[in-house]
Amino acid sequence: MTTKKHNTSFSEIKKQALADPIARDAYNESQKTWKLRELLISSRETAGLSQTELAARLNLAASNISRIEKSPDCTSVKTIFKYLDACNVDIDFVSHLQK
Repeated sequence: MTTKKHNTSFSEIKKQALADPIARDAYNESQKTWKLRELLISSRETAGLSQTELAARLNLAASNISRIEKSPDCTSVKTIFKYLDACNVDIDFVSHLQK
């Protein structure tokens, strides 16, 4: 069996795909979700908490912490604030609004 090699780089394929407005919108939306996911996980890790320990602070099952971290876009803002509070993280929205 012969495998076919492609000469197209990932960045070229990405550029072609993102030329489509619908694909670009979906990509941009997924980037926002990924950044929120990174914020949650890094906040928990910086606080030195495991998922189990954070769940105990929030009176939740550890599986709920996993779900929140995997799909933060399906999680209420109120729950995300509680998660961040339990990690001793304060988000300053005002400074992000000032230019």
